[in-house]
Amino acid sequence: MRADKILPILSIILLSFGFGESCRHAMVRYPQSLPEACRIYPTSRECKRALDIRSAQAEQGGEIHKVQHTYYLFGLYPGNLVLDTSKYCAEGPRSVHQYTSFWNGLWEQLTLAIYSPQTVEIECYK
Repeated sequence: MRADKILPILSIILLSFGFGESCRHAMVRYPQSLPEACRIYPTSRECKRALDIRSAQAEQGGEIHKVQHTYYLFGLYPGNLVLDTSKYCAEGPRSVHQYTSFWNGLWEQLTLAIYSPQTVEIECYK
């Protein structure tokens, strides 16, 4: 085959791998801990008031932090990365979402999966 025919076929194959890579997602949602007023007397007025305030704040959503994780050799090294969410969220995390963005997938394809970055989004409670 000639080079002018191989190049378009090769670019289509690489693009299809690149678009297929951005499908990796993992998401965890965490329940919010009880307010201090509800721990001792769960049926008190203070507990009801604290739960009402918390439900009003929950609709607004919290701050979102993006963290880059770096993996190597098809994501095999390092095996487990521990993320301390208390550094980002004082009230605890609402959700943690790890995914491969378009740029992460592009870098992974360009390095033939030797370098495999992942993006982690941490949403906090207010």
